Amino acid sequence: MKKFKWVEHPIPLMFKRDVLLGYERDKTNNKVPRPVISINSDFLVLSNSFVIIRNLFLIPALFSVLYLCISEIEEIYQNWKASEKNAIEYIEFKKSNYGDDYFETLPIGTKYRDIILYQYGRIDENNKLKFEQFLTDRYEGYYVNGEGSRRHDRNSIIFFGTTIPLLLIWIIGFKRRAPLIFDRKRRLLYTWSKGSVVAQRYDNLRALETPSFLAIMLRATVKKGQLGWGRFSVTPQGNTIYNSKDSYQQILAYIVQFMEYGREHVMPEQTEWQGRKGWFLFEDKKPDDFEGQLSALLVRIDAATDEVDFDENGQLVES
Repeated sequence: MKKFKWVEHPIPLMFKRDVLLGYERDKTNNKVPRPVISINSDFLVLSNSFVIIRNLFLIPALFSVLYLCISEIEEIYQNWKASEKNAIEYIEFKKSNYGDDYFETLPIGTKYRDIILYQYGRIDENNKLKFEQFLTDRYEGYYVNGEGSRRHDRNSIIFFGTTIPLLLIWIIGFKRRAPLIFDRKRRLLYTWSKGSVVAQRYDNLRALETPSFLAIMLRATVKKGQLGWGRFSVTPQGNTIYNSKDSYQQILAYIVQFMEYGREHVMPEQTEWQGRKGWFLFEDKKPDDFEGQLSALLVRIDAATDEVDFDENGQLVES
């Protein structure tokens, strides 16, 4: 849960309640809107948008690096085999024109004798170019920029040997963040982060619409045990850069209508629904003392005097 720094004050949803209750959803589309992942008579659950970092950035980044690595290996392999083919063809050409003993009887004063014998010596008794010999040719042979090739290969090994394991560890160890739960019976919304409960009373729900995400504001215990603010980011369109105002309207209307009218109003065709949670090896587990933390936090929330006030028109009251 990120600590929230005030840039713009989120307006309480009470000022949009009537509009959201009157919002007409598309009756031809029975799909539960993103990011709802679970709904029944008592609870509506929203997924944490933090997973987008893994799904849209880390996993594609891993596949991109793997592709580059495979391409690099494939290029070296093709160069190896092409070099082998050229060497064999060169030896066969010389032997077909000057005899099978051409290389053994080559006079000492022959022009380019060292290069000719070097080409001959690259191929072993099995008529193959060993990979070790190819690397020697690549780094130290004639007609090549050996130091440039060595530097390139060394940098590639360091880059791929570091990046691929790090991305794998990051992806495998990526925790499923706790969802945001709307509790209809208790008229609460709550979640948890690293063992600490974060909550707000539904009747005082505030949300801030930004171009990148919808911030649902919650109360949290911050540094030195003080009561502060946190946010739960919602991205209805699954985009970390831009989400439309209409997508925010849809999910907020769905939440408000569920809390006020019940599950049968927003999802009359079935009694409960569970979406796909995605694959994770680890998750931010619900604290064992969740109810105790929640009760204590609600007492502090009810006694708080630091919430910004708005007038009946939804305008900020200047202090």
